[in-house]
Amino acid sequence: MLTMNSPYIDSQLMIAPESTGILNGLAFSVKDVMAVTGHITGLGNPTWTATHQPAKSNAIAITKLLNNGATLDGITVSDEFMFSIKGSNYHYGDPLNPKHPDCFTGGSSSGSASAVSSGLVDFALGTDTGGSVRVPASYCGIYGFRPSHDLSMLAGIAPLATSFDTVGVLTKSSSILKKVGQVLYSGNVRLDLKKIYYLDNSITQSLGAEYQQELGRIGKSLGIQKTRFQPVNFSLDLLYNAFKRIQGFQAWSNYGKWISKHPQDIGPDIADHFAFAKVVKSDIGLKEAIETKTKFAKLLNGLLTNQAILILPTTSSTAPNKNEDFKKN
Repeated sequence: MLTMNSPYIDSQLMIAPESTGILNGLAFSVKDVMAVTGHITGLGNPTWTATHQPAKSNAIAITKLLNNGATLDGITVSDEFMFSIKGSNYHYGDPLNPKHPDCFTGGSSSGSASAVSSGLVDFALGTDTGGSVRVPASYCGIYGFRPSHDLSMLAGIAPLATSFDTVGVLTKSSSILKKVGQVLYSGNVRLDLKKIYYLDNSITQSLGAEYQQELGRIGKSLGIQKTRFQPVNFSLDLLYNAFKRIQGFQAWSNYGKWISKHPQDIGPDIADHFAFAKVVKSDIGLKEAIETKTKFAKLLNGLLTNQAILILPTTSSTAPNKNEDFKKN
């Protein structure tokens, strides 16, 4: 097993811009789950890489960036099959967390976050299914943006669970984030903010005064009164279990056949995740999980119009130390 801390699967690959635009002079890296012409999309796994062919075209998100002046500079490490939130790869090592070198970077867009936080590129693309852009951004002290779910942006992106998959952005700069957002997500309804909701549950309550102070700062800066949001009919356990079942079912649907043929070629943590995913295909709780997702999505869509936002912590803890037992996925 390699133990190097590089954020890159391929640091030599470089593709010049196709045209000029608002991203002129900016360099970006992409996670090893995105199609790059002539490059094998490896999903963080050497055996997968060895058993697949190079992509014939770029992912649509990459094409948009190249067409607006950005330069593609390197393919970054992904946690295997995007199926982790840890920021560790059994085959390629743990990408360095420059802000907290003794801690995990967070995954599965671990290499993308590491490359940005290290100052190697101006921004990077990652994917976010259950936090895989937002968590490494939080752990590495950078901006991480997960957009609303939009299947059109997933062309050329290896799936994990298409009910939740998105293409997100990591960067140190709010101005760069705005420019990249204009390129990737333009045409959506603009925010006309009139209401701020904040999450109030066991996690936020455990954060104490620091969370309340941050909420007060945000409300004051925007000049808008904040309103408490308590999803009383949707406990954390209910939502988490629903997500895990749907994610597991779809992950096994996408990769179960290959995993069954190559059980010895994946890391132990990822093997555990797929062992759970395999069971979900016959799990009687799957139907209820889908119903929970549908009902909760309806609640949020009704609450969060283009005139409202919901503020909540990105993670439930600081970046985990590598010397401590990390049991979460």
